[in-house]
Formats: sequence, structure tokens, C-alpha cells
Amino acid sequence: MNNTVSRPEHIIPVYLELESPGYAIVVVFLTVLGVIGNIIVIIKIVFDATYHKPTYIVLMTLALSDLACLVLYIVHAVIEHEVKDIGNKYLEVFMALTYVTTHASAAHVTLFLGLRYFYIRTPIQARLLQNKTIFKWSFAIWISSVVFGGLYFILRFEIPQIDVQAVVLSFRGYLLFLPVCFIVYFHVRKVHELQHSINILGLNRHIRRMSRILSVILFIYILSALLFPICFILNYNAICENERQCKDLLILARIMWVINASANPVIYFIYSRKTRIFLQSLFKNFVRRRANLELIAVRRFSDSNTTTKL
Repeated sequence: MNNTVSRPEHIIPVYLELESPGYAIVVVFLTVLGVIGNIIVIIKIVFDATYHKPTYIVLMTLALSDLACLVLYIVHAVIEHEVKDIGNKYLEVFMALTYVTTHASAAHVTLFLGLRYFYIRTPIQARLLQNKTIFKWSFAIWISSVVFGGLYFILRFEIPQIDVQAVVLSFRGYLLFLPVCFIVYFHVRKVHELQHSINILGLNRHIRRMSRILSVILFIYILSALLFPICFILNYNAICENERQCKDLLILARIMWVINASANPVIYFIYSRKTRIFLQSLFKNFVRRRANLELIAVRRFSDSNTTTKL
């Protein structure tokens, strides 16, 4: 990056990972993988009528919000790397939009887990839930996310009297602690309801699998939400003299953020019972066909040997 180009104060850049070929390959690979994964989830849910249910509709809205995060990142990174003047001119807008999409993603994860708990807690009422209600909730989330990003933009860039560090850490703290608290709460309540419900075959195994998956998701999300405030504190308080001294930590933060936006919908989609059954059937068919091909090859080899002997 050209150091002569002026940048707004205390902006965490997205260009550093593109300067090193190794980092660039990792980030681009994860980003492309995330875009493809989210698009596949959306297409499958949209065009397969068996997935037209509230839980899968929420999953689709989550995939849309994460796809928006990744597309925004790609546009931002390309502009900053290729057209530096434009990248710096609209950097504040990109920052605010990043908060919009990040808030929408975290809120949709919370909505998804809350809906799953609702199905366990009140199954009869949950069956009356319609898809259009989910779309209304998702629309409300996006409205609140736009307000969240707009408020961040105003407080950080339009009112110089307010301390920048206080604004950034307040909004980042909100994105870190509130979703995590809701996610943990819904998971604990869901496990409690399952343990006190009718005895289900394999319930403990299901709970353990569910807990492991949620632990992985929480670990990724907490790292993605925690590393950026740490980077900001180091830069803001001059612990790092410039961005490049914190380059590795910044890039790790970016990678975890990309993984979070890439993995959530795919993990939830693959974890769903319907998808697991579909994947298991594909695997069984693959194994069966391979075994049949090997059997045919063995028979042909045996027949050829018999013919040779004759």
C-alpha cells in the first residue's frame, strides 16, 4: 500500500492480506469457498420444495446475510488494492456497511437458534408458524442492522467530540457479547427441554453432537469478533506504531471473520437431519456402485484368465 495516500484515522485495512501471496491464497480460497457454499445453500432451499419450512427459511436468510458480508469484503478489498484513491474516499462507508452485514449475520444466527428452541419448547404452536412470518422477522433484522450501521457511522465519523475508542469498543462489544449470550441461552434451554421431555432413543448422543457443533461455531464467532477490537486497541493506543507491526494479527482476524461468514450456514445446513440423510444416501450409493464396479472388474479378470487357460 502506498504510504503517501492519506487514510482516515484508526481504520483497520483490508489490503494487507493481499500484499503477501501466501496470505492472499488463503483468504481468497476461503472467501470463494464461502461464497459458493452460501449460494449452494440458498439455491437448494429455494428450489427444493421439501426445504420450504421455517427453519430452512431462516437458514436461507442467514446464508444471504453471510453472502452479503463476503461480497462486501471482496468489493472492498479489490477497490482498496486496485483503486486506492476510491478505496480511501469511501472507506468510512465500507466500514459502516461492514457493521450492517455483521449485525445482520449475528442476528440471523440468534434467530435460527431461537427458532429451534421454540420448536422444542412449544412444538404445537411452532407448527403454525408460516414462512412469511420468517421473512418479516428477517426484514426487521435488516432494518435494525441498517440503523445499527448508520448509528456507528454517525457516532464515529460525524461527531468528532466522541472518543473513537469508546465508539468502536462499544459497538464491537455489543457484537461480541449479546449474540453469544443469546446463543448460549437458547442452547442451554434447548438441552434442558430435551432432557426433561419424553425419552428419545439416542438423545444423549444427539445432545453431545449438537453441543460440539455449537462449540465450534461459538469458537469461530468469538475469535472473529474479538481479534478486531484487540487490533484496534493496539493501533489506537500506539502499542503498534503502525498497521504493519500488527499485520499478522490483523490478517488472522480477517481470516477468522471470513471463516465465520463462510462456515455458519453450511454447518447448520449439513447438520440438519434432512441433509444428513441425503448425504448418507449419496455416500451409500457411491460405495455400492464402487463395490459393483470392483466386482465386475474381478469377474472380467477371472473370465479372461479362464479363457486364456482354455
